[in-house]
Amino acid sequence: MSFYRILLMAIFFLFGSLGGQILEVRAEEGFFKTETIRQKLFGRMDDRKKLKPLRTVSENILIGVFSRVTDSESVWVRIENRSEYRKWTFKLSKKNLNLSRQEVRVWFKYVSPKLSISHGKEYNEWFRKKAAFEMQKIFYNRQVRINYDFSEKLFRLDGMVWTGDTNINVWLIRNGWSFYLLENEPPPEHEELLAAENEAKQLQVGLWKAELQ
Repeated sequence: MSFYRILLMAIFFLFGSLGGQILEVRAEEGFFKTETIRQKLFGRMDDRKKLKPLRTVSENILIGVFSRVTDSESVWVRIENRSEYRKWTFKLSKKNLNLSRQEVRVWFKYVSPKLSISHGKEYNEWFRKKAAFEMQKIFYNRQVRINYDFSEKLFRLDGMVWTGDTNINVWLIRNGWSFYLLENEPPPEHEELLAAENEAKQLQVGLWKAELQ
């Protein structure tokens, strides 16, 4: 009786160990299958990434309405969305905000009628006022798009101001209200700004009038 019991126990352990080995083999097969599927998925993801076009760096864009000009160096832009406007109240200085009108002040980049003219105090003052008046007359109440930089030192916005297809910074140069003031590095609009200055020079308008040369 003890002999048969020992034999049964031996058979039991033999099949038990075989079953364990089978389970291990199946587990390994499952692992390899999982890894194969994972590699295929990663391969597909890589292929999709290669097919997708590279995203360009987003620009800082502000949308508003050309409200008014109080000097020749900047423009006041009205932001009609109250919540959008409130974001700027925490960033800009008091001189660059108008709470009652819901406006922010944007300073023109690469242009300055004030720094471009030097023909006596009275003429300089008239010239700056005239440049501001012409801007107000032509662009008042138009929707504008500003590609801006935020100055953390001055708490203000410096930007290129667009209305439709017209770049107002370029417009100031083309009409002789400002020289092209090149900074340390040429901006992306360098060729356009330079061409506008050459055009004003050839037409002898504004700063380029014969009597001012």
